[in-house]
Amino acid sequence: MALPGETRRPRSARGEGEHLRTALLEAAESLLVEPRSAPPLSLREVARLAGVSPSAVYLHFASAQELIAAVVQLQSRRLVAAVLGLEAADGGAVPSVSLADIATGYVEWGLANPGAYQLLFESADRLGNPVGPSEPGWIVIDAAVAALRQAHGSSEADATTTAMRAWAALHGIVSLRIHKGDALWPTSARADALAVAASMG
Repeated sequence: MALPGETRRPRSARGEGEHLRTALLEAAESLLVEPRSAPPLSLREVARLAGVSPSAVYLHFASAQELIAAVVQLQSRRLVAAVLGLEAADGGAVPSVSLADIATGYVEWGLANPGAYQLLFESADRLGNPVGPSEPGWIVIDAAVAALRQAHGSSEADATTTAMRAWAALHGIVSLRIHKGDALWPTSARADALAVAASMG
């Protein structure tokens, strides 16, 4: 029996479970990447958007935390694809990309996807999904370290320190422009990203 406001999705045929998982991911994604003041995710709301009963969510995700983690990983992979041109972020060699290209790609993706950016870099830790070396998106930092080492012959420790400083500066560019979009910025976000890369690379 459908609850008020729910649109019931027809029962999936045998073998169509992957379609349901995709529908649930898309529903959760739309809730998580849309800036909002309400709690970030309700499994009941995910089920309603996907057109299934709340119990159907548990066929693919054991908890809201597991579903949130799946959306965070999905967005991390999209960031990596945009910045480094990689479709998969797991394993494989770190690509050779200039610090300038990494910086501009990062800033442009963040501003084009503000909700996803806020999820990854302003909410993920609070939601129990900290960004770190074991996560798919960390390959962007690895690529920045490799670019700095190649350009200057820096030690890994020095290149890592510089890459982290660059990330902090780039995050400031994106976050401030998301939250202070009406400010009279004297330069473009791309120009600011290139300035960061030039000063550190």
